[in-house]
Amino acid sequence: MTLDPPKFRNIRLYEHIAHSIRSRIVSGELREGERLPTEQQLADRYGVSRNVVRESIRVLATDGLVRVRQGSGTYITNTTSQALGDSLELALAVGARADDLRHLIEIREIIEPAVAALAAQRATPADLESLAKEVAAMDKGLPDIRLFIESDHRFHLAIAKATQNHMVCLLLYPIVDLLNEQRKKVSKVPGSAQIAQQFHHRILNAIKSKNPTEAADAMRAHLQHVSGVLMNFPTSGPEATSQKTR
Repeated sequence: MTLDPPKFRNIRLYEHIAHSIRSRIVSGELREGERLPTEQQLADRYGVSRNVVRESIRVLATDGLVRVRQGSGTYITNTTSQALGDSLELALAVGARADDLRHLIEIREIIEPAVAALAAQRATPADLESLAKEVAAMDKGLPDIRLFIESDHRFHLAIAKATQNHMVCLLLYPIVDLLNEQRKKVSKVPGSAQIAQQFHHRILNAIKSKNPTEAADAMRAHLQHVSGVLMNFPTSGPEATSQKTR
C-alpha cells in the first residue's frame, strides 16, 4: 500500500489513511472477510506511527467497514454482518436462558458441515494455502492455548470464505465470533485441543481432496466433540449463561 498525496491540505493524517483503506474496500480490492495487515505492518507501509493507524481503524470501525476481533485481528466487514452479530449477542445477553448456548451450538452444527462440503467443491489454491497455514499454526500452537485459539478461529472463517459465497461469510462470522469464549473453555480440557486438531487435519485433507462428503462428516464429528465438552460445563442460572456469551 502507498499513501497518495492528500487532496486537501487540512485533512488529518489518520483521516487520509482511513480514506485510502475505505477506497480500497469500496473498489473491491479489499473484500469482506479479509483480514487487514497488523497495525505495525500498516504503519510501515504508510510511513506513520501505530497510533495514527489505530485511529484510522477506529474511524473505519465506526463506519461499519471493519471489525476488530480481540486476539484475531481487524477484518473487512459491513454493517449487515455487524448488525447480525450484535443482535445475536444482545439476544443471548438479555434472554440469558440456560438453553441459549445449546441452541447456538446447534445452529453451528446445522450450518458448518454444509459449509465445509461447499468449500471442498469450490476452494481455490489460495484458499487451500490459507487453510493449511492455519492448521500448521495450530500444530505449533498446541502448547500455547492463546495461539491455538487464534488460528482455530481463523481456520473456520477461512473455510467459510472458501465457499466463494459472501452470504455464508455474512451468516457464519458472527456465530463463530460469539463462540470464541467457549473455544477457550474447550481448549483447557486436557487432550481436547489435540483431539480437535485431529479433526482439523481431517477437514483440511477432505477439502484438499475435493471430497464434500468427507469434509461434512469430519466437520460434523468435530462440532459434536466440541458440543459434548461444552455441555459438561456447569450453567447454573442466568449469570453463568451471560458470562459464557460475553
